[in-house]
Amino acid sequence: MKKNIVSMLALTLIVTLFLGSTVDAGFFDFFNKDKKDEVIELSFWNGFTGPDGKGMAKMIDEFNRLNEGEVKVKMQVMDWLTYYQKVVTAISSGKAPDLGIMHIDRLPEFASKRVLTPLDTLIEDLNWSSKDFAKTVWDAGIYNGERYGIPLDIHPLAMYINIDMFKEAGLDPNNPPKTPEEFMEAVKALTKDTDGDGEIDQWGTAFPPLWPGPEFIVKSLIYQFGGSILNEDGTKVTYNSPEGIKALEYAIDLVHNKKLSPAQIQQDGEVTLFRQGKLGMHFNGIWMINGFKEQSSLNFMSYPIPAFGKNASAMAGSHNFVIFRQRKEDQAREKAAVKFIKYISENSSKWATYGQIPARNSVRDSEEFKSLKHQASIAKGLSDVVFPPLHPALNEVLTPLHQEVNLAILGEKTAKQALNDAAERAQKALDEYNRNH
Repeated sequence: MKKNIVSMLALTLIVTLFLGSTVDAGFFDFFNKDKKDEVIELSFWNGFTGPDGKGMAKMIDEFNRLNEGEVKVKMQVMDWLTYYQKVVTAISSGKAPDLGIMHIDRLPEFASKRVLTPLDTLIEDLNWSSKDFAKTVWDAGIYNGERYGIPLDIHPLAMYINIDMFKEAGLDPNNPPKTPEEFMEAVKALTKDTDGDGEIDQWGTAFPPLWPGPEFIVKSLIYQFGGSILNEDGTKVTYNSPEGIKALEYAIDLVHNKKLSPAQIQQDGEVTLFRQGKLGMHFNGIWMINGFKEQSSLNFMSYPIPAFGKNASAMAGSHNFVIFRQRKEDQAREKAAVKFIKYISENSSKWATYGQIPARNSVRDSEEFKSLKHQASIAKGLSDVVFPPLHPALNEVLTPLHQEVNLAILGEKTAKQALNDAAERAQKALDEYNRNH
């Protein structure tokens, strides 16, 4: 009996030593594993600091609830002004977030640095194509033949009108200006000296020298008058073409010659005028909708911008989902990230309520989206939406343009001088980038 016990103990010791040396520790954990250890936690960075961030947080909570025990997304929000630099810092230190949001005009810059994961293979099973999204924004997520971005939304320049001012001027708020002639007629009817002191105190519109004037309004004008930012192969700055000069001259003329827009507007001064009922037509991004809706005294409606020139091109941006490249590839995490992107995309009617147009066709066709009268109205102009040219050096090309347009609208430079000065600086930066890449 004693010999048998000793033999059994020896056998147990041998088996234990054998298993301990040859079987992964996970084998033992399998039978008593806490479910929390199985959850894939994804870090998701963005710059949604306003109400849109609260909306995204609600959508993430719902995704986490539906995928409890499998995937959990943790969102980190920071100001857009610092977001991109923080992304660069995190990537260089080997601590990149799993996924993030990137503006469409910054995507080529980061894709060219090979810090984004190509998505073609990852989303292959989803069978997504331009048939599922607005084609222009779907195509904009491709750089050098590979997809790096999945579009969440489209945020174009829009026109906001004061309904009461329109009616008082004998204009139909349900039939806003669409052509150059209709716009000029409306802006003249809305511009008034209401107290008879010889000074205009009610304006038809405003073309501000600061945001969003250079960034959205003037760039829309450039495309409307037949101009462009770069040539097709991205080697030449073209916004100082005769068409571009004519576009900027249009804005300068409206402000300084026709005096149908206030001059010397400070940052957001035109927003204040619109809120005060002193501006008939306000041009700004679709993201202004909810802020205006919060002001119960403001009776307004939203529309696509009219044609000031040959067409009704409207400069737009887009938030795109990206998956950041990690030092060590983890397919499980990448697939979890795609699962999250798929959920948000297919449920982006909720995102639309925070002042965006969903990129996904089926969502825009839904009754839920159509019930959002402001967003649905602006979305009717999607066929005229244009995006900045997708070039890694775009920021260096556009910065001089924004600075010089500011001076031109302030009346400190002619359109030709401003655009030529901007193009000279931008061309040097573009040439340097193209030489080195």
